Amino acid sequence: KANQIPPLNAFVPIQWLQEKLNRTEQANILLVADDTNKSITIEKANKAIRKCWQLADAGLELRRMEKRNVFELRSRRIFIDESLTEAATNTKTVGIFTYFVNEIRFGDKSTPYSTVAAVSNSADSNSAIPMNIGDDEIIINQWLADDLGAKIGDSLDLTYFVVSPMRKLVEETTTFKIRRILPMQGPAIDPELMPDFPGLADAENCRDWDKGIPIDLDKIRKVDEEYWDKFKGTPKAFITLKAGQAIWANRYGNLTAARYPQSDKPEIQILEEITTKILKEVDPASIGLYSQPVRALGIKAGSEATDFGQLFLGFSFFLIIASLVLMSLIFVFGVEKRSEQVGMFLAVGFPPALVRRLLFVEGGILALLGAGAGTAAGLLYTKAMIYGLATIWRVAVSGSAIQFYANPSTLWTAAVIAVAICLITIWFTLRKQVSRPAHELLVGELKWQFFEAVSIRRSRLSLWIAAITSVAAAGLIAFMTAAEGSAAAGAFFGAGALILISGLSLIQFLLRILKETWNKPLASLAGLGLRNTTRRSGRSMAVAALLACGIFLVIAVGANRHNPLKNAQSRRSGTGGFAIFGESAIAVYHDLNSKEGRESTGLDDRRLNNVNILQLRLQEGDDASCLNLNRAQRPSLLGIQPEQIRGAFHFTNIIEGADKEDGWTLLNRNLSENVVPAIGDYSTIVWSLGKSLGDELEYTDEMGRTFRLRIVAMLKNSILQGNLLISENEFVKRFPSENGYRIFLIDAPPGEADNVMDIISTALTDFGMALTPTTQRLADFSAVENTYLSIFQLLGGLGLILGSIGLGLVVLRNVLDRRGELAMMQAVGINKIALKRMILYEHGVLCLCGLFCGIIAAIVAVGPALSSPAANVPYASLTIIIIAIGISGLIWIWMATAFALSGKLLEALRNE
Repeated sequence: KANQIPPLNAFVPIQWLQEKLNRTEQANILLVADDTNKSITIEKANKAIRKCWQLADAGLELRRMEKRNVFELRSRRIFIDESLTEAATNTKTVGIFTYFVNEIRFGDKSTPYSTVAAVSNSADSNSAIPMNIGDDEIIINQWLADDLGAKIGDSLDLTYFVVSPMRKLVEETTTFKIRRILPMQGPAIDPELMPDFPGLADAENCRDWDKGIPIDLDKIRKVDEEYWDKFKGTPKAFITLKAGQAIWANRYGNLTAARYPQSDKPEIQILEEITTKILKEVDPASIGLYSQPVRALGIKAGSEATDFGQLFLGFSFFLIIASLVLMSLIFVFGVEKRSEQVGMFLAVGFPPALVRRLLFVEGGILALLGAGAGTAAGLLYTKAMIYGLATIWRVAVSGSAIQFYANPSTLWTAAVIAVAICLITIWFTLRKQVSRPAHELLVGELKWQFFEAVSIRRSRLSLWIAAITSVAAAGLIAFMTAAEGSAAAGAFFGAGALILISGLSLIQFLLRILKETWNKPLASLAGLGLRNTTRRSGRSMAVAALLACGIFLVIAVGANRHNPLKNAQSRRSGTGGFAIFGESAIAVYHDLNSKEGRESTGLDDRRLNNVNILQLRLQEGDDASCLNLNRAQRPSLLGIQPEQIRGAFHFTNIIEGADKEDGWTLLNRNLSENVVPAIGDYSTIVWSLGKSLGDELEYTDEMGRTFRLRIVAMLKNSILQGNLLISENEFVKRFPSENGYRIFLIDAPPGEADNVMDIISTALTDFGMALTPTTQRLADFSAVENTYLSIFQLLGGLGLILGSIGLGLVVLRNVLDRRGELAMMQAVGINKIALKRMILYEHGVLCLCGLFCGIIAAIVAVGPALSSPAANVPYASLTIIIIAIGISGLIWIWMATAFALSGKLLEALRNE
């Protein structure tokens, strides 16, 4: 981790380290520059590297060959990296590429296991082997000509191994025509043309070869042993360098040596000139020696991390809305209660503006006091949430340590915003109330005529809004029917919100129509209660809207849970149909599906019948899954052969013109020289990287070259979350030193996963193999999302509680305003029980309308979640929540009515 460098617990002499590393195939050196004063830049660091790096850092050795009177450059790694070839050669340099071939055949005769050298032409060649031949021609020595009975003009077949994926050795054959035959003396006899092949160069006898490759020692004849004893690894044939590089070049390099002619200059000067030229022309980054700004990357990762402030602000949205509605209702009720006082102020000559300012200041003082109390309560609330994230919701932060920190600027900002919103709400409320005539305010008379005059216009407007939003919702669903992933989820959620607006507008329209067209006698308490819902349509709509929004939020959140165990065996699920996910600390170089590969790694092939292992290469980087709270700067890369994984997993987004059923083939597309197609999990790309389909990420390969990854497709909720996948060919091209495979997706027969895990983990213990059931890995990822949904649902529930309190206040205010009316009804013989039933009918209808509207809108919003194979909709708990909300609403109505009708109603009757 760029921002988590562990302490050093041990130190070793650097000379010992160099000796050890020189004997390994791959070495990764980390140089940490202490930059306490922040004065070092990447440019300065790379410039310093360029000044001090040596040929040895690239694994090169430059020496003088006394017998040949030349200087030779060769690599301790056998092959000279391609990035060094151009700088190491020129018109006077002889490039040499010597290869070990399995067989040289002419007709029915063959010579086993020989070296063949590909040599370049040079204007001043000291190799003394003029290579003025064609790329399809070959020069052989006399020994080989006699052994095969071949002559000039005959054709020879060269059979050799090339390395394919999974380090498989594939045998190939190329035919060359004999151009010349060299005598067994002079420049043709040069054992040093063969590089120090491990297991070959140090052997005294052919049969002592350490078989790092498949060699059949029974094919070695006595004449072959005599040739080795006398000439060692002297090549038996020569071809052009161009032809050799065409058939033998590999990711490790395309030269085994370069020879420079001697001149009249001193030896030291010649060596210095050659060294200077190479070091000057070659960028150290091309061999993996470059600097990275770990501090800057760490700071960037932390600064772009998950913003819990914005996250919980979003989670608390309905809670905030419910609080504002509740505050508005309380203030409006307070002003309405003091309407006679306001009327008195106006009657004695106070200007309306002054009265508004008086009440505005009064409300502002209360808002300031409330903001102070709310800030203190908010701190306690935040501490409670952090405690929850550190305990019961620990999975949401991936076990990371999370601590309480109060930023004074945040507290001030929140308080100012809260007061500002309160003052705006108060101002709009006062404008309406104080603008009424003084005599209406003094007698408490409502200006019903005004509302009657505009009711027709408003009812029509509500109907138009309901119709337009319904059509828009239907069009949005129809247009996005074929869409999937975030596009479909966003479309359906938007359609649900439009249905919610449409439903509430329709309720308002029905209330106004009911008010305007009701002309029948009121023959029942139910009818009277229904008629009373139209008296204060604003309050009635508040009741329906609070419940509708709360139900919409609770269902929309609860229905989006995922169950990773559902349909886990399907190829289209998040597991891809694989049973086990494995990762090794040390690369595995063998094909674990072949008998030879399993024998080489100690796997019992007989116990792994019907077990298939998909192997992926790994270039480690940042964890870009939901388990990492920081913003990943360079996610880990996986190299995969697309044809081996076709049909697995489900694509949720894909570039235009591609087939979702065959999305993996996109990895083989040739976009451009420095652009590589990549596929990743939706959560990785959108949330961890902040990218979308078609966006590009900049990477640096191990040779310091910059290239870009273009997102061409996204997977839906998969076990590959946290990584980006590219084709294995591109992976090997960019990271050739990552030879083996470290990620494994394992198919196992149903019910055999545990047994297969025991077999593989036991056999591959030395590789540091860690195996995990794919369902568990997917569950770990889903647990984060489900935990956030639980938090969201809890916050929505708190908002719903405030909404229920608001419902109770609306009912209480309605009943208190009609206290005289209720006293009159009681005086003419209607008992309190009947009055409570009437009020229950009145507000119960509004509750049912709100519940029905919210449920319908929520069902539309969660359409994609309901149809998802991994959906885990808790129907039972959601039903219980809906019933509980409905019952709580009725309880609030009953309590408010009982309170309003308590005590003596004589005073209210006198004023009626």
